[in-house]
Amino acid sequence: MNQVGLKKIPYLIFILIFGFLGTRCATPQKEVKTYPLTEISLEKVFQENRGLRVLRENATMIHDFYRGGVQEKEEGEGLMKEGKWEEARKHLEESNRYFQVVLKYLPEDEAQRNVYGDQMVIFVPNLLRADNDLKLITIHRSLKNEDKVAGERNDGLYYLEQSLKTVKTEWTDQVKKGLEAELPKK
Repeated sequence: MNQVGLKKIPYLIFILIFGFLGTRCATPQKEVKTYPLTEISLEKVFQENRGLRVLRENATMIHDFYRGGVQEKEEGEGLMKEGKWEEARKHLEESNRYFQVVLKYLPEDEAQRNVYGDQMVIFVPNLLRADNDLKLITIHRSLKNEDKVAGERNDGLYYLEQSLKTVKTEWTDQVKKGLEAELPKK
């Protein structure tokens, strides 16, 4: 009697495997909408996150870390425009540290996310991280740190890929072109 039961186990495993694969194939894929710069842009993200400055030691919730990351990014970009490369680098790297905390708990970008109360914000930590990496490439080139360029490019491409899984924007296309331009020439 035990041998009859043991002979059925491989068949049951076979049925279970194909059952799971069949249901996975039947699941419809989510279509990713493309958003124009008028809806999702860096300036809009900056505007939504201005206000009381978020310090790392005061950040307790994910939206605090997101806001802090955006604020550090805005500061870094301003310093880049002034040609203060080393200071800009520090702010963009701090921004990336904030976004790492966010991505640990909320790994997907969203065109609109409810962060507290009924306040909706553009929530694109992966895209912001990829954009930071693109800016850091410019900074490393200006500071003659060519050895760091490849790492930043690879990080940027990874986070851009993560962002594209859920939100596609014209801004994403710009970052993608910038990162692809940094690929080594053959």
